[in-house]
Amino acid sequence: MDFDALKNLSASFKPIDISRIAMPEPIYPKIEMPELPIIDPEDTIMGDIKRKIEEQNNLTTQQINILVEQNKLLADNYNKLKEMYDAQAESYKAAQEDLKSSRRYNTIMMIIAAVAMIAAITGPIVTILVSQ
Repeated sequence: MDFDALKNLSASFKPIDISRIAMPEPIYPKIEMPELPIIDPEDTIMGDIKRKIEEQNNLTTQQINILVEQNKLLADNYNKLKEMYDAQAESYKAAQEDLKSSRRYNTIMMIIAAVAMIAAITGPIVTILVSQ
């Protein structure tokens, strides 16, 4: 290959002066942004979920309040029943004591009645025996 011919050819070209070349202004495409409506977070699926959760929380709170009221009523009923039971138990103990004392009293009265009956029977017999 003949490199001398290439050297002569490259020497015949003069360097280009770039400073005189004017750069064209770039053309930017005009992109218009479409107007997007403002999205209210309450109108989205997350807003629906939030409302459902709040609704569930309100219902749960109401149920808890109802259960608390029911528990108070049940506690009051329990206390009344306990008072009635305690009163009944006291009444039963008093009745047991009365029964014991009445049994003693009846036993003593029965003994006195038997002695009186024996005295009533033996009185005329003794009188007849003594008078003879």
